Amino acid sequence: MRWHYRDAGLLWPFVPAYMIHVAEEWFAGFPQWLEQIVGRPLPGSAFLLINAVALILMIAAIRAATRAEHNGWIGVAIATIALVNTAAHVAGAAITQSYAPGLVSAVVLYVPLGSLAIIRAFDQAPRAQVRRGIIAGILVHAVVFIVAFLSAQM
Repeated sequence: MRWHYRDAGLLWPFVPAYMIHVAEEWFAGFPQWLEQIVGRPLPGSAFLLINAVALILMIAAIRAATRAEHNGWIGVAIATIALVNTAAHVAGAAITQSYAPGLVSAVVLYVPLGSLAIIRAFDQAPRAQVRRGIIAGILVHAVVFIVAFLSAQM
């Protein structure tokens, strides 16, 4: 059986992957590590709030994507966010020449899940859905980065 790009079996695994990723970031000290990038640590409360909101939005987004074809772009956006997040962790590790908390789970979980979803979308989804999802995913990740950066400056 080939998964459809917005199948529940393809999108719901992003939820436990995200939870594992956030746990790795938290226990490995991502809020403190971020100081090397933005000049100040991210307050733990801000980290937890950002990720709690993101988890709730992810669950709502997956429900929307799996229920209606016209929302298929949302599945592409989720995959894009995961892959952009992985790239950000890789870049952060390269910039600081240190382990970026969250890097392992991003590479091990996000790369296969995100890649499979994107490959399926390129094969099955209308081009407009793919473009919309990729653009939305990049923009959402940018907003999260800006919120984290501003939260660290407070």
